[in-house]
Amino acid sequence: MPKVGVFAAIFDENERILLTKIKYGSGNWTLPGGHLEKNESPIEGVKREVYEETGYIVEINNLIAIYSSPSKDDLVLLFKVVIVGKDSWEPNSEIERIGFFERTELPSQIHPWNIKRIKDAFNNVTSNIHIFN
Repeated sequence: MPKVGVFAAIFDENERILLTKIKYGSGNWTLPGGHLEKNESPIEGVKREVYEETGYIVEINNLIAIYSSPSKDDLVLLFKVVIVGKDSWEPNSEIERIGFFERTELPSQIHPWNIKRIKDAFNNVTSNIHIFN
């Protein structure tokens, strides 16, 4: 059974995308999200992950795409979400910082698979399936 990751594309009023800088592993910038917990729906999971990593309370707008990497036994769902509230948030053991970025000013430290997801979000892609070998 593949691991299922859920991630969010969140845009501000200036059409900038929200990214998080992780403290573990590569230390890269990425979209807010993570793996589903036991008995958790994708909708619940993405809302939880966004809240934990950013303090934003969100609602789901639509599914952008599904990304599959069978060789890694990995499946990722990317949702476009909208901010409906915010609680206080500070850097923690998982997330170093967060920030909104314009399409032409993304941080350089992003993994190629996340660049694909970010481009799909900026291009308003909906309900696509991508298979990576």
